[in-house]
Amino acid sequence: MKGSADHSTDARKVADVRALLIDLKINEDTTLLFIVLGADGSINRSGSGTFKNKSGDMFIGKTDPAIFENVRLHLTEEMLQGLGYTFRPKEVRGAPCKLTLIFQFKDGPDGGSEYLYGSESEGPPGDVVDFVRAAVGETEGWYQEQLKMVSDGG
Repeated sequence: MKGSADHSTDARKVADVRALLIDLKINEDTTLLFIVLGADGSINRSGSGTFKNKSGDMFIGKTDPAIFENVRLHLTEEMLQGLGYTFRPKEVRGAPCKLTLIFQFKDGPDGGSEYLYGSESEGPPGDVVDFVRAAVGETEGWYQEQLKMVSDGG
């Protein structure tokens, strides 16, 4: 993958991340997944990350701060070294996809990176995919509870 953008030389530490955002879009404007997690247990989520999204609803609330900690365990120093970059494979096939990761640090400015790829071509690196899957898995129980409350009318 090729990277380009202004890149900060300040070393970032996983332990300094206090909030994170994951945004996965296809065809520029269709959100497949949107997750915001804070160390304080704040959570926002919309979508499942698949083409079979049944709900476009955004749910906002509070959850166990351990969920954030469990997701952060999947964040790597290598991912943080890519902050400020946009990555894209040489060949993009299929519908255009964009995965955006943004991290808020306890000290200093936020940082983010983007991964541009096609639905039928090479996607983000394995550690990025594992991180996104961990975020989906850790927030899934909370998300399903919200969907159930909406479908039950309450």
